[in-house]
Amino acid sequence: MSFVREKVIWLALSVLLILTPGLGGFAPAQTINDTIVSKAKPIVQKHSSSKATILAALIPGAGQAYNRKYWKIPIVYVGWAAASYAVYTNQKNYKDSKNNYIAETDGLETTVNQSGLNATQLIANIDYYRRYRDMSVLILLAWHGLTIIDANVDAHFFNWDVSEDLSLRIRPSALWVGPMRPGIGLSLILNNK
Repeated sequence: MSFVREKVIWLALSVLLILTPGLGGFAPAQTINDTIVSKAKPIVQKHSSSKATILAALIPGAGQAYNRKYWKIPIVYVGWAAASYAVYTNQKNYKDSKNNYIAETDGLETTVNQSGLNATQLIANIDYYRRYRDMSVLILLAWHGLTIIDANVDAHFFNWDVSEDLSLRIRPSALWVGPMRPGIGLSLILNNK
């Protein structure tokens, strides 16, 4: 008898499992008018300041291009070109002065000083061009650092609101400091339209 009871229980469970998904059919059908339409939020692309900084550090002007400040790219390259030219010119003059000093002081007749300067003048030129070459390298590095900082700051302010809804008015105003003691002041009025 238990065998028949088990078969009946299994049969009842099978029928229940088969019919259960259909039980939801008792609810009224959903119409198109019942759907909820939500407005899509505007997608705000995150503008990465670290990406702009890394790009500016690796390739001069790339951070400005990432920030869409294309007008700054020629300025970046003009600064790079000017500082690089100063490094090149001072290094060339330093080497020429050093070679002429060696030619002046080595005592060999095969080497000739072509500058027409004496040894003390050549030493002064060597020191002068070495100092300005080193300073030009520092200026080149400072320029590169400045362009990196510029790219970073521009990236931070990329999504900054600069609409015409903000205004500031400065007006003079009369103050009463005490009884019968007038004063003059400035009034700052910030309007957020």
